Order: sequence, then C-alpha cells, then structure tokens
Amino acid sequence: MKVICILLGILCAVSAEDYPDAKRNFTEVCTAHGWRVETHNVTTADNYILTLFRIPGAANQPLNPNKKVVFLQHGLLDCADTWIMDLPDSPGFQFAQAGYDVWFGNSRGNYHSLGHVTLNAWKDLAYWNFTWQDMADYDLPAVIPYVLQTTGQKKLTYIGHSQGTLQMFAHLSSNQTFINNINIFIALAPVGTVRHIKIDFFFLIKKFPLFDMMNDLGIGCFLPYDNAPGLNYDFCELFSVVCDWVDYALADMITGNDNDKMLPTIFAHEAGGTSVRNMQHWQQMTNYDTYRVQKYDYGDHDNEKIYGQKKPPVYNFAKIPGPIALFFGKDDRLADPTDGAWLRGVIPAKSIVYQEETYNFGHMTFVWGKNMTWFSNVIALANNYSSNAQEENSSPVLLSS
Repeated sequence: MKVICILLGILCAVSAEDYPDAKRNFTEVCTAHGWRVETHNVTTADNYILTLFRIPGAANQPLNPNKKVVFLQHGLLDCADTWIMDLPDSPGFQFAQAGYDVWFGNSRGNYHSLGHVTLNAWKDLAYWNFTWQDMADYDLPAVIPYVLQTTGQKKLTYIGHSQGTLQMFAHLSSNQTFINNINIFIALAPVGTVRHIKIDFFFLIKKFPLFDMMNDLGIGCFLPYDNAPGLNYDFCELFSVVCDWVDYALADMITGNDNDKMLPTIFAHEAGGTSVRNMQHWQQMTNYDTYRVQKYDYGDHDNEKIYGQKKPPVYNFAKIPGPIALFFGKDDRLADPTDGAWLRGVIPAKSIVYQEETYNFGHMTFVWGKNMTWFSNVIALANNYSSNAQEENSSPVLLSS
C-alpha cells in the first residue's frame, strides 16, 4: 500500500504540471490566463443566493464600461466552469477575446450557488426542493436584470446550453416581455421534450428508482461537490478510459469529437451538482407519452394544492418570442434530433432567425469540442444582433445556416 501511495504521489505531481488548471478554481483559471474576474451574488425572489462570475476584460488593459454583454448559462449537472475548460479555445474566453463583457451563471444547487437567506444547503432538506422550473421562474428574472443594471446596458446576448436553454424557453413561454432584455437567445444543444433521449444513465434509473430511493431516504442533493477538484482529476489521470465512459454515458454519442486531452481538467471541475427533485423532473420528462413540456408532477393530490389542477400545467412553447438561434448536434443523445425537430416545429417560425443542424456533435461538444472554430458563428450572431439592437428603429436581420 505504501508503494502504491508513493507512485500515486509521483504521478499526480507530474500531472499537475501538465494540467495546472485542474487544481485551480474558476477565478484562478481566469487570472492565470490573463483575464480580470469578478464574483457577484444575486438573491432570487424565493431567497436563493446565486453566484455569478464576470470577465470584464483583460488584466493588462483598462476597463471599457461600454462593452457588449453576453451571459452564458450552463446545463444540467454543470456549472460556470464548463465555459472556460476547453482550453485554449473555450467559449467564455473566445467571447472575452472578441471584446465582450462576459457573465457566467450558476444555477441554484451547484457548488458555486449553495447560498440561501434562511436555509443551509447541508442541514436543511427544504433547500433542495427545486427543479429547473424554479430556475426558470426565479433564477433568470433575478440574474438578467442584475447584469443589465450592473453594466448599464439595455440588452444582452443570452447563450444557453442544454438545461440553460430549457430554462429560457420555459420562462419566455410564460413571460414574453422578458425577451426585451435580450438581443438574441442562442441555444446550444437546445432542449424541450426529451422523449427520444438515448442516454444510458436515464435508462438505468428507469429500471432502478434511484431518485425515488434517495428522496425516501431524505437525500436532497445529487452529485454534491465539495469544491476540492483534486480527487476527480487524479482519478481521471489514472483511469482515463473510465472518464471517457462517463462522458459517453451521461451525454455524448461520439466522445472523439470532444477534447479528450482536457478531460482530466474538465472533470476536476465537474460535476456541478443539483437537486434530487430536479433529476426526478428530468426523469418524468423521459416518460411522457406525448410531446410536451410540463411542470414538476407532485402527484394528483399535491398538484391540486400547488397548481389548482390534478395534472401539472404545460408550457406553451408556441408563445415563445425571438430572436432565437438554434444549434443542434447530429449525434446528440440528450437533445435528440427527433426531439429537436419537434422543438423547431412548435416554436413560432418568426422567432427562429437561425438554425444549424449539420454539426456531428454530441451533447457536450458544444462546450468541450476538440475543434472550436465553429464557435465563430455564435460570436458572429451575437455581434450582428448586439449591433443591430443599438441602432434605433433598425429592422431585424434574418440569417440562415
């Protein structure tokens, strides 16, 4: 055993030189790569305290208060770190290099956003009584106005990945005027229905009621994270095949499209964590017998008390305003192309100003891709609509792939 420990120590010491960002937190990664970074806390109307990160510019340059603003919102079981891990061409740093004031969201329940006005995430089970529905209802209406007020801008570009798109779709379907805060909503691996999801993990939990068992045992959090990235990093260095399988099992069809050389660093910052109830909501979505997106199902009795009806309300995606750009992956097993076709069909055609469905991407390739040159298309869209929004009485610019 002593020999094994010595060998592990040597391996990790050598590896740390190869992957220095694995042992750094979000702000340390930004600083190490020459960027200014700020941390902001925002309290939602239901008393959750969310952490936002901001890159206002390069560390060696004076600040420009009039920059265009972009807000990046991560997906399920993820966190803000996902946008800066695919070095050297990570989406967050690409936007910073393009001259944007870059903001990063952290959903309630991930390890950056465990605050609450009255509840303790590790002592109070009630803290974890949320799903993506609450992120749509409370998180977005708190963070987007905060960013606009802080920057002095009237609008920003919103980039969502996976659950980050679902949150915005759900909110816009209920509050169409919220689009007035947004130049363009760019949806990467967009999610509405997940009837055709092909992720092994979700098939497994259908047969083995993991989340129901966790709920019965009084466990509220799923994949809790103690913000000590070394363990995941060292594990991936020793068992890279296992980490490749985790990437495959949870998200991607073809992990060869992903930057596998960076997986030790990526998994040193993952998973962000969420609530068991949120995972139950996703599991419910996989069991729908028709195409729909609905609120969390508490059961007929509790639904009557909470919603005033036996069945959960259904979001009306036909009311979603634009402009919206949709980026689909042909090999995406979570945002399956069949479900994507439904999404494209139900959102009003006038709201969709751009769509891309030719990329051979898996679900995480949009943020961890081996080749990120395609992301220039996202920045071009943001540039176009940011500039267009600043022109008084300008007409919409419709783009096609």
